[in-house]
Amino acid sequence: MNSSSSSVSTTDLNLIQLKLARYFLVPVYILGNFGNFANIALFSQRNIRGNIFCAWYFICLSLANLFVLNTGGLSRILSLLINFNLETTSIIFCKSRNYLIQTGAVIGRYFICLISIERWMVTSTNEMIRRMTSAQIALRLIVIGPCMIALFVIHVPIGFAISNERCFASLNDTYVLFFNIYNMTIITVPVIVITLFSILIFTNVRQSRHRVVPISITGSNVQAIYLTTKSAGQQRDIQFIRLALIQIFTFMLFTIGYGIYNVYDFGTSSIEKSSDRQAIEAFISGIAVNLNYVSVAVRY
Repeated sequence: MNSSSSSVSTTDLNLIQLKLARYFLVPVYILGNFGNFANIALFSQRNIRGNIFCAWYFICLSLANLFVLNTGGLSRILSLLINFNLETTSIIFCKSRNYLIQTGAVIGRYFICLISIERWMVTSTNEMIRRMTSAQIALRLIVIGPCMIALFVIHVPIGFAISNERCFASLNDTYVLFFNIYNMTIITVPVIVITLFSILIFTNVRQSRHRVVPISITGSNVQAIYLTTKSAGQQRDIQFIRLALIQIFTFMLFTIGYGIYNVYDFGTSSIEKSSDRQAIEAFISGIAVNLNYVSVAVRY
């Protein structure tokens, strides 16, 4: 009886996953590609790209999102819809797919952090901090950061292997422990960074609203008035702040579930689990992964 109910439960969960792939993940994939290409076209405009370094970060973020969608998202859709899954039969595909997904995901989070930090610097009332946003620094961060990440994530193709018709971190117990800690870190660290700098951005914006500017009226008379008009550049900065906060909120909303599941999975890894529990956990993991793809598909 137990085995029959377990089989029915697993079948039902697999059917739900199939429907989610068809009616949820496919639209996410299509709209995500369209949205990210639209973002690149928007931020590539000369009047935006040439004046605001944050635009370069948004372009790089969109490229990283496209990378994740078209390496991880597409292969996941194919495996769920038509059962075409090279990940469980080809060791090369297993290692390369996970390496590319991890690299793209970490690079994307890196640029989300840069966007939040850069927006904090731009809104700072400290002139020295504002001067730190330069084209030279931005270019170095754009080139060096992703290269360092690609080198660091090289542990994935080394540690991943096919076992029990699954492609996962299975080199040895030490690597499994390392990968679980790494997986939690690449989610929690960006969340902490962007939360901190989002608070600082709000603080800076609030302070700037109450800032007064001395204006000479007649001769030596000086009157302090509130700043009520903003230049086109300031208006553009505000728009970028809004975009940054939307991207930050989206990232936190759709990745926090995956982070929580990883913590749970790591904490219960030594517990013997029934087949029903394993099926439910696999289903929850699949939902969390699907939501992760939403975070790289949202147009801002």
